[in-house]
Amino acid sequence: MSEEQKGSAVREFTVKLKGRIQRAAKAAISHPLHILKNTFIITGGLVWLGLLLLAIYFYSVFSNVPDLEDVNFQTVREVAVESVHEKIDSKSKKQEYKWVRIDNINRDLLYSIVMSEDGQFFTHSGVNWDALMNAIGENIKRRKFSYGASTITQQVAKNVYLRSNTKSLHRKFTELFVTRELEQHLSKNEILEMYLNVAEFGPDIYGVAHASKYYFDKKPSEINAAEGAFLAVMLPSPRKYHYSIFKNKYLSKRHKKKLKRILADMLYKEYISPKQYRRYLNWNYFTDTKN
Repeated sequence: MSEEQKGSAVREFTVKLKGRIQRAAKAAISHPLHILKNTFIITGGLVWLGLLLLAIYFYSVFSNVPDLEDVNFQTVREVAVESVHEKIDSKSKKQEYKWVRIDNINRDLLYSIVMSEDGQFFTHSGVNWDALMNAIGENIKRRKFSYGASTITQQVAKNVYLRSNTKSLHRKFTELFVTRELEQHLSKNEILEMYLNVAEFGPDIYGVAHASKYYFDKKPSEINAAEGAFLAVMLPSPRKYHYSIFKNKYLSKRHKKKLKRILADMLYKEYISPKQYRRYLNWNYFTDTKN
């Protein structure tokens, strides 16, 4: 059904419903005993209208969902690489972009980003419903759609398949559908590998391979927990933080606190030892890194 046909059907249904409501109202006035009956008629008509509009809305949502037939790691990887190349403006930066397998990423780097972005990644089914409900509450309170509470899987869905930055209820439903498909067809390690290779860490700096080289002149396999936490700090607003943190060589109290929290979470999960934790607490990117 085309958009014009859907609109015509809704208008026709609305006109008929309006006429029926008017007739019911006149009958109620002429005969008070008809009030209860006509109240049910009016209520039923409004319910059916609401259901029709809801059906049309969900039809429009799912008719615009990306084609996810034959979802597997290789096909999603191809789409992911294509999406990154579309985002990179600089030709030289496109040549610097490299996909790296999860086996070649230091576990400290991997877990520091998981602890920062989605601590329950390995246990949830794609969506952290508690965090999502809290985010919805914040959105209602602030009267704007700003808090997303996206999991790593949801971020992969957005970065790979939903490439615009618009925020809407329609887009969120589409994102949840794609997220479910990814969780059903890919393993957690495959989803995490996707994320680590499409995440942005600065202007035209995509993926942990390029980020490790750019910020530390290292390979992803050589990045320790403190360095991984630094990269994780960049993720929420990579272009802004590239300037305010990296270019200005300044880490605010808020960012220092986040970096320490990531390390504390890693210690709690036993991803790093108490000795490593104490050593990394004194680590300073601007004095302990050759850049």
